[in-house]
Amino acid sequence: MSLKVIRNWLNLIFIIGAAVGMYMFYAGNRETGTYIILASMILKFIESGLRMIKST
Repeated sequence: MSLKVIRNWLNLIFIIGAAVGMYMFYAGNRETGTYIILASMILKFIESGLRMIKST
């Protein structure tokens, strides 16, 4: 699998996770929503790191 495909999958998971986290934060349990959003942000940091490695 190419690096671009992995980055695209990480971005898709981040977007879905952020949306679910926001829904949980406002409609459900705030603590659970916060944890989901934080987990999504970790995936985004990984994707950004892969992008920086690729650009050098």
